[in-house]
Amino acid sequence: MNPTVLLGLLLAFCFGTSDYLSKGVTKQVGAYRTAVLTLALSGLLLLGPAPLMGSFTIGDSTTPALLLLLSVSTFLAFFFMYRGYRRGKLSVISPTVNSFPIFSVALSVFLLKVSLSTTVLVALCGVIGGVLLVSTSFSEIGASRRRDLTPGLPDGIIAALFFGISLTALGYAEQTIGYLLPIFAARLGAAAVGFLVAIPLKERVWGSVSIPWRRLSAMGLLEFGGLSAFSLALIHSGDPRSLPIITTMGGMGVLFTVGYAFVLLKETSEANHRLGIALLIVSVGALLYLTA
Repeated sequence: MNPTVLLGLLLAFCFGTSDYLSKGVTKQVGAYRTAVLTLALSGLLLLGPAPLMGSFTIGDSTTPALLLLLSVSTFLAFFFMYRGYRRGKLSVISPTVNSFPIFSVALSVFLLKVSLSTTVLVALCGVIGGVLLVSTSFSEIGASRRRDLTPGLPDGIIAALFFGISLTALGYAEQTIGYLLPIFAARLGAAAVGFLVAIPLKERVWGSVSIPWRRLSAMGLLEFGGLSAFSLALIHSGDPRSLPIITTMGGMGVLFTVGYAFVLLKETSEANHRLGIALLIVSVGALLYLTA
């Protein structure tokens, strides 16, 4: 099996499991604090393997702007994701968040001029379609007729947009200036953004509230593992065309998160959820074959 796809599945497992663990944390300490502390912890873990990431190049005058975009978009993605999880059902919001390949693939194709074969595009569209089916909950929509959208859904959509921007920027930066600076911008840089804007936004990162450090540490470790898998997949492939494939595989984290929600949180599934999961499995199987 293609090691790049295997690393993509590891990426999905790490991010999907971290998302599940965050549900209880956001209820206890809030979305903002969860985002900042998770990013900071995973960033600190990156200090260990930093010497193995090789050298980096400064690039051109656009490099600071690219790293700033990466840091800001990553923090916003995490904040809106956790706020969505706090407000809504995990089995509904997680698939919405994990629809970010729609944006990352579009950005890779149209902005980075990445070319993909028709068959690979069809397989990617199947994965995206499966994510969309899993993210639709007719009972939730029906129960929310007096509201415009299902609780937490707008946050999930915004998070998906920023994750698409963040992962595309990360992949582009790693392939142009090396892996060290972008990977730290995606975690410690994003955490720094959260710490800085906490003051004008009057958000509290530290305080008297009891912080579940054990669960946060597990989330930080999983985020570290997922980001490392993303970078290793890019290193192994050495091909910019792999970026949409890797980010789409990352969207498969929805299977893990929704599975945890159904089994452990006893959230209910619907026919379209089951259809979406089947489409995801078939499409990923096709993707494994086509990229082998």
